[in-house]
Amino acid sequence: MAININELPPSERLAIEQALFNKLGEDVSTKNPDSLRYAADTDMIETYRATGYKSRDVMVNGQKVGTHSVRVSKGKDAQTVKRLAVMDGHELEQFVQSDECAEERAEYIALMAQNFAEYMLETYGIVCDGCEVVTETIPAQPPTISGTTMRIDADKVVQALKGYLPTTFGGLLGGTQDE
Repeated sequence: MAININELPPSERLAIEQALFNKLGEDVSTKNPDSLRYAADTDMIETYRATGYKSRDVMVNGQKVGTHSVRVSKGKDAQTVKRLAVMDGHELEQFVQSDECAEERAEYIALMAQNFAEYMLETYGIVCDGCEVVTETIPAQPPTISGTTMRIDADKVVQALKGYLPTTFGGLLGGTQDE
């Protein structure tokens, strides 16, 4: 005898739905490497890497029911930055202790010599003794895959499986076989 899920008392329906949710949750987990979702995501990412296609239709019984897409972060262009490099720590320490820096030193005495030297360069344009400005290039960062997104329309799944789903499952998905 078939159960009409919609006619059950709320606590029974909730028990059934919670049990299904728990069991299905294991299979749709993006974090579990043994899950069906993990396998589908891996396949989608491999397809993206091989073809460059970020999205594809999800089909059930020949009908489109949603999309599966790869999320890709934007890359960053290479950039050149100037930073201060301490070349002689002893010479820097002597400069920091000199009368030339007395006023500034009092304000920043608690900072390490490296921080003080960076402050002097940024604030006053002074390259402290024992330091020099070096230029370095930060390499470009290509776009990276940040995950996948799957959007599924439950009503379309019910329609695609019309005649194949037991009434109980059709009711849980928000539809019935008779629609």
